[in-house]
Amino acid sequence: MATDRRRILAGAAAGLAAIGLPGATPAGPLRRAFVAARRSETGAFRVGGFGPSGHRLIDLPLEGRGHAVAAHPVRPHAVVIARRPGRFASIIDLERNAIVGSLAAEAGRHFQGHGVFDPGGGLFYTSENDYRRGRGVIGVYDSADRYRRVGEFPSHGIGPHEITLLSDGTTLVVANGGLLTHPDLPRRPLNVPTMDPSLCFLDAGSGFLLDRFRLAARLRQLSMRHLSVGPGDTVAVAMQYMGSAGETVPLVALCRDGELQPLEASGRILRRMRHYTGSIRHDSSGRLLAVSCPRGDLVTFWDARSGQFLRSLRVPDGSGVAPSGQPGCFVASSGTGGIMVIDLLSGCVSPLQTPLLSGNWDNHLVEVLRPA
Repeated sequence: MATDRRRILAGAAAGLAAIGLPGATPAGPLRRAFVAARRSETGAFRVGGFGPSGHRLIDLPLEGRGHAVAAHPVRPHAVVIARRPGRFASIIDLERNAIVGSLAAEAGRHFQGHGVFDPGGGLFYTSENDYRRGRGVIGVYDSADRYRRVGEFPSHGIGPHEITLLSDGTTLVVANGGLLTHPDLPRRPLNVPTMDPSLCFLDAGSGFLLDRFRLAARLRQLSMRHLSVGPGDTVAVAMQYMGSAGETVPLVALCRDGELQPLEASGRILRRMRHYTGSIRHDSSGRLLAVSCPRGDLVTFWDARSGQFLRSLRVPDGSGVAPSGQPGCFVASSGTGGIMVIDLLSGCVSPLQTPLLSGNWDNHLVEVLRPA
């Protein structure tokens, strides 16, 4: 796998024209935009994108329900990955407002909703379920060659969900949810009593397991789902609880200093979170964390350094969160259709008007780069 990866990176620049993807050098100034999967008012699955003021930039059809979006690190391109247990991913040219390619899951695999590019954009990694063998895998695709699948390696757990890279660009972090599923029973967990969630750190070139973290045994039914990497490569983890409805458990954790530390909040807040988180992101300064709770109709905010709970804001079906670009500010989406900018420092919440992108936003909102 490592040899193949080096060959791909060495030849990436030569093959990028295959599906219209430009090379690794930006072709001029780029500006911030936000992209997410959504369902239109007619029930059609689409992907929509808007600028900081809320004006529409893209609106494209999808063949099924999308989940997360992976942004190319240097070019105006992104990949929308199907919601688990989907088998498609759509490649979007944000400049041309067009779908320019697609991926299809291998036989015996399906996508788990998330992916990430390597720092140069030459390789694309996806979290996948090898459902025939009941294990998680990381699929590896050559973005310069029509996203040809060039290999895979184990996620070193079951049910990998969000994956991301540390600042070194070579350490892949995997949130293994610990839940065994099968596409014949698409959303039903099959092993809740014995589930084994873990946070794994892998070498992105070889798939070698560098480190693995688990919570205390009493918290083994906390499925690790979503990730955000902050200053010093501190990894923030958002989780979903599969245990008794009457229990109160932490749903956010920080991995740092060689341990995975659950974050405390009052019982009232934890009950309002309803055992379920949707998305987690640091602000642009790296000092604040936003964690959405769709079932609880709120977004919670945390001090990313101390781990202290700060406050919550009511957001109906609070779904995606993304840094706005200003310290202390986030853009948040609602599953009921709204978009807003939240300035945590001032407490101001400003709705964005996106009249041409009505409908229901899915769980994630991703910042992308687009030509100015």
